[in-house]
Amino acid sequence: MLTMSQQSTIWELWQNGKNKSEISDVLHIDRKTVTKYLEKKDFSETLESYEHKEKDSKLDPYKEIIDSKMEEQSRYFHKQRFTAARMHEYLWKDLGHAELRNSYQLVQRYMRHRKNELKRLGYENGGTLPLVWHPGEAQADFGEADFVHGTGEVIRHKYLVMAFPNSNRMVSLIMPGENCECVCQGLQDMFEFVGMVPTRIVFDNATGIGKRVCGELQESESFTRFRMHYGFSATYCNPSAGYEKGCVENAVGTFRRNFMVPPKTITCDIRMFNSTVMLPESFAFRSEKQHYRKKKPVEALFEEDLSAMHNLPETRFRVARISRFQLSNVGRFVTDNSNGYNLGPSHSGETIIVEKTAWDVICYDLRGNHIKTFERAYGAEVAESYDLESILNGTWAKPNSWMNSIVRDRMEDGCFKDYLDSSGFRDRRNALFMFAQISDEFGFGNASFALNKLASGGRLPTKDDARAFCNRIISFPYGMSDNPTNVSLSGFDALLGKEVSDAVC
Repeated sequence: MLTMSQQSTIWELWQNGKNKSEISDVLHIDRKTVTKYLEKKDFSETLESYEHKEKDSKLDPYKEIIDSKMEEQSRYFHKQRFTAARMHEYLWKDLGHAELRNSYQLVQRYMRHRKNELKRLGYENGGTLPLVWHPGEAQADFGEADFVHGTGEVIRHKYLVMAFPNSNRMVSLIMPGENCECVCQGLQDMFEFVGMVPTRIVFDNATGIGKRVCGELQESESFTRFRMHYGFSATYCNPSAGYEKGCVENAVGTFRRNFMVPPKTITCDIRMFNSTVMLPESFAFRSEKQHYRKKKPVEALFEEDLSAMHNLPETRFRVARISRFQLSNVGRFVTDNSNGYNLGPSHSGETIIVEKTAWDVICYDLRGNHIKTFERAYGAEVAESYDLESILNGTWAKPNSWMNSIVRDRMEDGCFKDYLDSSGFRDRRNALFMFAQISDEFGFGNASFALNKLASGGRLPTKDDARAFCNRIISFPYGMSDNPTNVSLSGFDALLGKEVSDAVC
């Protein structure tokens, strides 16, 4: 299709007395094209020039990959999807299709065609006030994203982001919830990672660290203690005014759409994953880029932030909420949306001190002696946690309760469990007594695993055998290679007449 300038030139030459052949020669176009535009009657703008026309493209061999990724991500959080930029990077950088390195526009047009509409960030009010952010100030907010655990299970976790609007530097880590302990623990971990404390932090509408009563903010005492300890001031957004912390809002989305696509795999404890992956990688994410407006590297601008921040205090703040609880007749107390924690009948009726951190619920007696640490329960469903070692100590004294015991319910199936099920009163009592002793020394999980592996043919293993097996588990986890040096021992096996076979009960 000729441009409007070319079409206009054809008419001007025609009106000046040039014939079609002469116009064709002057403009170097086909005579039929000249005739087409001289006979054209309607010069109105049409949709034709804007419509997408399907034609062969060098992206064709890779469209199946794009389609499969867009279908696969339906399993994940709807906010955590491939953008055109991330899909283009995934194709040429992650998969190694270098021929697509300069084909971002092709990917963008194809993905736009595949979607019914693109959702864009915006606000109903239609506009926002321009805000100025000073060095050393920060914003904090939570997001949600899917992560793949080592077992292949997809689990949605919350992650806390702290962004510095002056430089656009960001840092993030996973937290189990959005309560006050999680906010304080997450901020503390990020302060210590960065090595400095922001002068001021802007938060959402007091989520997790306070509440509004009749329009007035009431900050929680625990957070006030934390804030005063680290010497920063806190500002809270007005309701429905997310633009007041737009930097961290964008950071939350940027992390989810780019840093966490495809979803990251967690192969260790989440706290270890935070320290080895989330904190360092999120802090380095796009730090070499230029600031979109200031045209300076983000890393250089962050030096301005650091120079304006406070030093860490000499004493580390103890992030926890401490209270007293009266235990029931089974040694149970309830907290956090009806989640129950059971210390067993040996503690029935006692008054204890409970320390709730972001990750754990720690129990002490009134003299401050540690009793038990539970993993803190989160989620919509009510959870029940048990001190299995303590309950096991009560079970051996009442062996007839074994078949309905929570210990039996939580114990994995195996030969030792079968032995307890089929034993009489005295044999079961003796076996449970040994089980309790081994559990006190090595933990319930190690003890039950060792006894199940050692018991066979209705034979009860000795206490010494069980202790030796537990020591082996602790020093060299079961399931790892029995020969970590990979040196062939087949010659020795032949001399000893050893048969390689799996042990069966």
